[in-house]
Amino acid sequence: MEFKIEAGVPFASNRGGRGRKPTAFPFVDMEEGDSFLIPCDTKDKKVVDSWRRKLLVAKKRFNAALMPDVGEEFVFRSATEAGGIRVWRTE
Repeated sequence: MEFKIEAGVPFASNRGGRGRKPTAFPFVDMEEGDSFLIPCDTKDKKVVDSWRRKLLVAKKRFNAALMPDVGEEFVFRSATEAGGIRVWRTE
């Protein structure tokens, strides 16, 4: 079997890696300093904890899928605010 080497094929954005579905979070479209809001009831600790776990897993999967192609990890931070959880790309 022969494989054709191709140059200039763009990175498949927003992929989940290892057969998982892609993340719904817009990590791939973010530049440093950009942020997005996850609307949720921040008074309900269970809701906030659930979203934080989802974010943690999605960030790890995103960076694991991106690392071989880009060679660096993206860094994200989050904080609760009125109306939800805000997520920033810091690096």
